[in-house]
Amino acid sequence: MKKILFFLILAFNAIFAQTYTSEYYEKQAQILRNLDIDPSFMSDLIFVQIREELESKHSGVLVNSIQNFSKVTPMIRKVLAKEEVPEEILYLAMIESGLKTHSISNAKAVGVWQFMQPTARNLGLRIDAYVDERRDPVKSTYAAANYLKNLKNEFGKWYLALLAYNCGNGKLKQAISKAGSDDLSILLDSDKKYLSLETRNFIRKILILAFLANDKDFLLQKDGSLMNYALSNDFVKVDIPSSVALKDLAQSANIDLETFKKYNPQFKHNFTPPGNGYYMYIPLNKTAFFEKNFKNTHFKKVDTSIPMTKIYVVKAGDSLYKIAKTHNVGIEDLRELNKIKKNHLSINQKLIIPIKEDKNAKNTKSKNHYTQIVSR
Repeated sequence: MKKILFFLILAFNAIFAQTYTSEYYEKQAQILRNLDIDPSFMSDLIFVQIREELESKHSGVLVNSIQNFSKVTPMIRKVLAKEEVPEEILYLAMIESGLKTHSISNAKAVGVWQFMQPTARNLGLRIDAYVDERRDPVKSTYAAANYLKNLKNEFGKWYLALLAYNCGNGKLKQAISKAGSDDLSILLDSDKKYLSLETRNFIRKILILAFLANDKDFLLQKDGSLMNYALSNDFVKVDIPSSVALKDLAQSANIDLETFKKYNPQFKHNFTPPGNGYYMYIPLNKTAFFEKNFKNTHFKKVDTSIPMTKIYVVKAGDSLYKIAKTHNVGIEDLRELNKIKKNHLSINQKLIIPIKEDKNAKNTKSKNHYTQIVSR
């Protein structure tokens, strides 16, 4: 039966080869070579079998990433090129997060590259009450590139680095040992199951997105404007003062606050962190305007203390207005703190509620504390 199936696949491959131009075939072969995969993998039995299904399921990730995250993609491409890692690694990020800078997995991995806190901190990313640099598409991409280069140095091939990124060093070493080979087709054997189905499909998805991104017919069919996506590097990094309002910085660059936040998703609040200054990204075409206004603007320092909060679980009959009134907070404060754009709430949804400080209680506590110190 397997022999019959094998010959059917070979026949399918012959038809497949005729339906694609030699130029497109060569692009796919080059993608595989960039990741140290032999081009013969295009004829891998399982890959051919599930290729159409994977394209159907995951092509939307590519289109959505291109259309909705056009500001993120150029940043990532620029860093990958600078770090001299395969450009196909961009599609790893698409598979991980869809390029959503605020993406959070069930395991609490955050950002475009879905880093857990310990890994991110080991890679030099700052995570504290004010910023989360896992959401910074530039800094996190530098971290991901270095992480993947280390994995490549450890395992010797880029496709092995991608597999280890998903399943971990230990599991990949175990899989290679059991298989007695690091050949991709062998490691992805669906009968032997050297690697989990998630990891086996992880690299297949990356390849599918990379192939589709180089398929002119696919891009034109979806949206002609996709042809030139992310070819420009239209942003710059500039130094900014600490403890100033983001809206003031946005104004100094002549961009609206919403656009500013798309370029700077690392900020957790509407102000820059306290300390010795920080950084932000602005569109390249706003640089001259920003430099002129930045020098002539006296930025007012803002209160960067972070209010205490509590968690409220939404119940049936709740509304933003009702919750805000009950807890004596502003509706806009609730929206901002919980990233809510519409009024719709879901039952059992968890909301962060700011706790307003009782100044009288604080004064009383201070007086009592002072009395105790004096009486000693």
